[in-house]
Amino acid sequence: MSILLLVLAPVACRREAAAPSAEYEQAHQRFSKLYGQLLDRAFLDPQMADIEALLERVPPESLDAQSARELLQRIRQGRERMEATQQETQEAVDSAREFQDLPSSPRTEEPPPPPPPVAQEPVDAGPPDAGATAGPVEGSSASELSSGYQGCFRRGDQINVTGRGMRESWEMADRFSCRQAYPRFANQLVLVEDGRVLSVLAKSLTRLVPTAPDGGPGPDAGP
Repeated sequence: MSILLLVLAPVACRREAAAPSAEYEQAHQRFSKLYGQLLDRAFLDPQMADIEALLERVPPESLDAQSARELLQRIRQGRERMEATQQETQEAVDSAREFQDLPSSPRTEEPPPPPPPVAQEPVDAGPPDAGATAGPVEGSSASELSSGYQGCFRRGDQINVTGRGMRESWEMADRFSCRQAYPRFANQLVLVEDGRVLSVLAKSLTRLVPTAPDGGPGPDAGP
């Protein structure tokens, strides 16, 4: 009886020998394909989680148990390294963006607005130049006819004003500059009385009357 048992023992040992792991084989194939496509970026790919799950199911007594542990460690270390690199890259980008957002030169405050001008009393420039006005008007000084108005008025004939007698008259000189400066005085007469302009009237309103031998009345400005 004892001889039979010794003969069967080697057969039982061969049946309990370790076998390869199907989980490791599948995980290894998927890892090799994914890493070949993405290289180190594969450690951050979502598919890597399924590969890790397969490696964790490899039986400890399997022929591939040691290889499964080494591959699992490689995947986890690769993920940590890639995450650290990714973080450093993001920090560098954020730092560069902050630098670009800084102003190229220090901001300077705008100068305050100047104070409002102080009101000053108007300076009396004296009476206006007769040459700068629109021409003689009733009541203006007769002296301006000879000294002002750019010299554009000359003495005319004596006019007999009805009810007033003989009065001095002035008319505009026949010059282009005068016609341009005082156009409304063309064909007008300026009558003077007591050193002041009495009236401005059209030449067509005057009428000639015979002149007496003793130098009597001339043109009549009356009705």
